[in-house]
Amino acid sequence: MFSIVIPTKDRPKDLAELLLTVLKQSYRPFEVIIVDDSQISSAKEVSDSFRSKFESNGCNLRYVAGSGDGLTASRNLGIAIFHGDVLFFLDDDTILEQSVLNKLARFLRNHPDSMGVQPVILRDTKKINRSSIVEKLENAIYKVLMLSYSDENKLNVRRSGASVFPSAMTKIITAQRLSGCCCYRRKVFYEFSFDTNLKKYGLLEDLDFSYRVHKKYPRSLYVIPCTTIIHKISKEARLPTKTVIYMSTIYWFYIFFKDIFEGSILNLIAFLWALTGNLIAHTGGLIIKRKSKREWWSLIYVFKSYITALNYLRNIIMQDLEFFNETLKRV
Repeated sequence: MFSIVIPTKDRPKDLAELLLTVLKQSYRPFEVIIVDDSQISSAKEVSDSFRSKFESNGCNLRYVAGSGDGLTASRNLGIAIFHGDVLFFLDDDTILEQSVLNKLARFLRNHPDSMGVQPVILRDTKKINRSSIVEKLENAIYKVLMLSYSDENKLNVRRSGASVFPSAMTKIITAQRLSGCCCYRRKVFYEFSFDTNLKKYGLLEDLDFSYRVHKKYPRSLYVIPCTTIIHKISKEARLPTKTVIYMSTIYWFYIFFKDIFEGSILNLIAFLWALTGNLIAHTGGLIIKRKSKREWWSLIYVFKSYITALNYLRNIIMQDLEFFNETLKRV
């Protein structure tokens, strides 16, 4: 039996669109749990409007008010109250193709050794058309700089804490990490929970959770082709650019020293090179894309976020993020 948990915050239209695609699934979930952290637009009205439709399809739609402590806390709340054998996490700004649940259920039946699995996740960024040569060059540069890049049939974690994402999926693969929209068997949650040091919408919370599972149970996480979730990247309820940059840096440092470093000098060198590479890539992007002077402030934010992370490095290594998370409460 599938349970679905959907943390949401101030995105009622996106949530409603997602629920419609859940209703259209050929394999119906046992229950859908909406965990609402909204401060402006409550998801309760959306939940109430869909409840009878889900009940008529044999699915229990549950609404729960969140603690307001962010994505990881909302997911942990869903973990505490779900009743199914498998828990599928969905972001509120995603859309499911019609056969996603059916294919995931079939895979789990046929692979009893699996602990977690995700479909292919496509980002609907509506980006400007770019030549394949430019994209290949950018990908190669990111690879050399120890940043995240894409490669066919791979979903791995790099020494720097960056990731290798699948550029194309032609077969079932084992993965070292999973993305935020994935499912786990119930037994996973007997040992693992999401790290509530990661506030707001988390950033890297999916890497942290899944990589810990992978390290204890290697070759237990999978990605399957021919089944798709579209991640729309909603414009609603977004954080300011400065906050996102600081969060990206602080949480990157945190996850690296918590999960990746493991006392390895090679990993530390890779991490330091990736920090330098991030500055190089960011600066190059601003120059090549001829960004306005206003957007150059983002580079200053990156520099300042590095300084903050280094000033509080001891706190980060000790897994104490209060110095930063206190500032998030005011955003």
